[in-house]
Amino acid sequence: MKGKVYLMGAGPGGPDLLTVKAVRALRAAEVVLHDDLVSQEILDLVSASAQVRSVHKLGMQPGSLQQRIYSLLISAAREGHQVVRLRAISLLPFSQADEETEALAQAGVDFEVITGAASAMEAAAGANSR
Repeated sequence: MKGKVYLMGAGPGGPDLLTVKAVRALRAAEVVLHDDLVSQEILDLVSASAQVRSVHKLGMQPGSLQQRIYSLLISAAREGHQVVRLRAISLLPFSQADEETEALAQAGVDFEVITGAASAMEAAAGANSR
């Protein structure tokens, strides 16, 4: 079974502001790695059977913490799990590839970036301001 990583932002914090796609990914996730600032209401959408970890509680320095996050994402996907990397910030739809997407691509791990409704509105507002 082939695993996959979904990278997504929690947006402004309320679960009602997530896209349907984001909610589906959270409900189907077997492993969720999240930032500390993600609201409990959003984490409540995750199945009780899923492994849920705050990545900031791994007790590491920032540089080695990011490497540990890459390692956890890659190993969980290679074990066949559906993984969500849930950030406290919104992910813009066509932003440059960040370090996590680069690490996943280099490892040959299937991944998808799920943008939120807030990200889509931010992108539209930016396009409209030109």
